[in-house]
Amino acid sequence: MALVVLEGMRFHAFHGVYPEEQLLGTEYVVNVEVQTGIAMAAKTDNIEAATVNYETVFQICMAEMAQPRKLLETVVTNIIQRMKRQFPQMKGIKVQVRKLNPAIGTKMRAMENPEKYQPISGRTEAAWVQDEGNFVSVCPRCKMPFLCYADDTCWCKELNNIHPATLETLKRQFGTTCICQNCLKLYAG
Repeated sequence: MALVVLEGMRFHAFHGVYPEEQLLGTEYVVNVEVQTGIAMAAKTDNIEAATVNYETVFQICMAEMAQPRKLLETVVTNIIQRMKRQFPQMKGIKVQVRKLNPAIGTKMRAMENPEKYQPISGRTEAAWVQDEGNFVSVCPRCKMPFLCYADDTCWCKELNNIHPATLETLKRQFGTTCICQNCLKLYAG
C-alpha cells in the first residue's frame, strides 16, 4: 500500500460560526493523505492508470473550501465524501483542515460586545480538525480483504438484483457487517 499526499493546500475561505468570519474569511491549510495501490500507475507511467490524481484532489478541496460552512467538521466530512465518490479504490484517507489565526474573528466580536464574549486569549497559530477512514474490511464469509465505504458511496449500492428475502437472510447470518463483492454476487444470482 502506498500514500498519495497533497500537503499544504492554501485557501482563503469563509468558514466559521460568527458573521465576521463568514464576511471577512481567513486563511486555511488543507492536507489530504490517501492510502492506495500504485503498482499499475508505476508500471505504465500513465496518469490514467493512477488510482488517485492529486490535481483532482486539489479541485475537490477547492470546491469544498468555496462553500461557507459553520464548522470545520462539516468541511472535513464533505471532502472525505467527495473523495470516496471520485476514487472508489481508496483503501484509507486522512483529511486535516487548519484554520490559521482563529482568534481574528473572535477579537472583532469581543470588541463589539466585550461583556458577553471572551476571545481566545493569547496567540493561537491554528485550530484544526482531522478525520480519517480505513476502508479495508475482511469478509466474514470468505475471510478475504475487500474495500467497503459502508455508506451511499459504496460499490454494493449498485447491486439492485438481490431479493429482499435474501437480504434478510444475509443480515441474520452476518449482522450489519458487509460481505465482499464476490460473495455478494453469489447471492445476487
